[in-house]
Amino acid sequence: MSNAPPFDVRSLSRSLVALCILAGLLVGALAALINPLVLIGAAIAMPVGLWLIRDVNHALFALVVVIGVLPRFALPARLGFTPTFLDLVLAGLIVAWVLRRLGPRHDLPLRRTPAGVLILLLVAVALATFTVGLPNGALTPLVLRRFAELVLSLLMALLIVAILPDLISQERVVRWTMLVGALSAMIGIVLYAMPDDLTIRLLSALRPFGYPAGPEVVRFIRDDPSLMQRATGLWIDPNAFGGYLLVVGALALPQLFSPRPVVRRWLIVVCLSLIGVALVLTVSRGAMLGFVLVAVLMGMLRYRRLLALMMLVLMLALALPQTRELVQHFAEGFQGRDLATQMRFGEYKDALRLIERYPVLGVGFVGTPDVDLYIGVSSMYLLVAQQMGLLGLVAFAGVLVAVFAGAIRAWPAVSRDARVTAVFLGAHGAVLGALFSGIFDHYFFNIDFHNSVMLFWMMLGLAVSSQRLHPGADPAV
Repeated sequence: MSNAPPFDVRSLSRSLVALCILAGLLVGALAALINPLVLIGAAIAMPVGLWLIRDVNHALFALVVVIGVLPRFALPARLGFTPTFLDLVLAGLIVAWVLRRLGPRHDLPLRRTPAGVLILLLVAVALATFTVGLPNGALTPLVLRRFAELVLSLLMALLIVAILPDLISQERVVRWTMLVGALSAMIGIVLYAMPDDLTIRLLSALRPFGYPAGPEVVRFIRDDPSLMQRATGLWIDPNAFGGYLLVVGALALPQLFSPRPVVRRWLIVVCLSLIGVALVLTVSRGAMLGFVLVAVLMGMLRYRRLLALMMLVLMLALALPQTRELVQHFAEGFQGRDLATQMRFGEYKDALRLIERYPVLGVGFVGTPDVDLYIGVSSMYLLVAQQMGLLGLVAFAGVLVAVFAGAIRAWPAVSRDARVTAVFLGAHGAVLGALFSGIFDHYFFNIDFHNSVMLFWMMLGLAVSSQRLHPGADPAV
């Protein structure tokens, strides 16, 4: 016979009751001492975080979704600082990649590329100019976080090259980006078409997540309600939203002519239609011109039918009465007559004064040493020169030269495969369109627009990866 003591149900019940009471007291104490939203958020974040780090593709998909649909969302509670959803997803992507490297497969290594070396040089210049510029203003946690996000975005280009080694993985990113871009465009169109009062209420409800509130969430040309309204979607800024649509539209456009597109062709037509309509509604002239430039270059290089399509779109824009005000807005900009263009000219003049005084390293990212100077200009290149000096601008230009020099070398081999060509032209078109819009806008290298900066360097990483899809590509290291 067994000498084990009998099973005491009542004792077990008392233990479970005591455990439940203890857990309830612990949760109650935490809820009293900490914002209850933290506990709710932790309960949601834990399974989501585990899903993110389980697979690199999960984290990459989340990155595409957050950039497109939740671009400025931040946690509704402070954790010493207020991380954005994008910060958390990037951390998840890094952890997922590290776990993949430490796992049994040991794949997805970092790869040596000329652009990668120059990106590291650009990061070094950014760190140097940030340090030199610290005496120019107060180093707030917000500025420190945003500068760290800028550096992380630059380095993420190297990681994107590593985790997109083949055509299948690259086409997957193109598919995700196009579909999420169409969803973001549809949200922008719906918010634009709604009555202003309803749009204001809906967007103001996002205030706990770091969004602005009030009538200012509905944007107009020169913030004048008597002029054209501008679509913003969930991006807050219409120019940044236009830049996003430019990038995803350029990435998706070659798929329209690919023999094996990433989704069914009719769905590509729907996505591009939504993206195109939303882009027009942003009234972002730099983004629209950038998209037209990219489409024309793609037509000249590969897709002749695209030239006829762009000509048809241009004729409709000039003929339809619905686009008359938009055409007039473009004409005033080309002539330099509208207030927005004149203000840009004033910003360019002030930026050149700052660069003339501090030409080598700029003034950093914190502030300016002179009261008659300020950081901020509607040009990505002048902004880089303001903050990082001509040294930083040269380093940035070096990265771009390396990327497009690699594209020229790879094109003869890449162009032999229609599927590879579609990804290659889409990625490089997205980068080129962003660079063109950067002449007139600043958000692709502005620490206040982490989502736009991350989008640009993600596309640059995709472009570098697409150059390696041919037999002569360099091996991974």
